[in-house]
Formats: sequence, structure tokens, C-alpha cells
Amino acid sequence: MIQNIVLPWPPTKSSLNGSQGDFRGKAEAGRQYKRTCALECMAQKVRPIDAKRVSVRVIFCPPAAAPRAFDWDNMAARCKRGFDAVADAIGVDDKHWWPVTLEKGEPVKGGAVVIEVTP
Repeated sequence: MIQNIVLPWPPTKSSLNGSQGDFRGKAEAGRQYKRTCALECMAQKVRPIDAKRVSVRVIFCPPAAAPRAFDWDNMAARCKRGFDAVADAIGVDDKHWWPVTLEKGEPVKGGAVVIEVTP
């Protein structure tokens, strides 16, 4: 059974390429993003999965008004805390997410990160 989980777009401050010199602000942005994603998982009634490994498809749907492009490795890094929140919710550590497919989706208002988990 596939679980679809929709997370909010990650904060810019969590980018590996930005926020240099503001480590505390970057760390707080990451902590807040993880809390927000954990609340989203609860709101979407994400349940633990009885599996040792899962395959995961991640679709990055940028904000509709996004002024610039993004690269997949930076987006994956920006979402790391969100992935941790999902891993906690499904009960499968993200080191056991194989294979992982990263895709770019259509822009949506506010942006979103869609995670499809298949046991």
C-alpha cells in the first residue's frame, strides 16, 4: 500500500548554499521545518509501516512564483529534516529508503514536497 505524504516547501535558510554566517538561524529553520513536517504527518494520519525497507519517490513541486531554478542535491539537503520527520512517522529509518527517486513536479502555490512511500 502506497502512502502519499505532502510536506511544505522547505525554508530557503536550510539550503547548503546559503545562510553562511548565520548557523543558529539555519539550525533553527531546520528544527522548525522538522516540527512542521511532523505535524503534517500527524494531520495526514501517516501510520507506521511494517517493513524493513521501503522505496520512496520524492516529487519537488516548487512554489508557483519561484524566481529561479533549483538543483536536486540541494533540494534533497534542504528537505533532510522533513525526511527525518517522515521516517519517524512511518517507523523506517531513512537509511533504509531504497531506492529513492527524485523528481521535479509542476509548480504549485506555496510549493510542496510529495513523498510516496511503498513497502
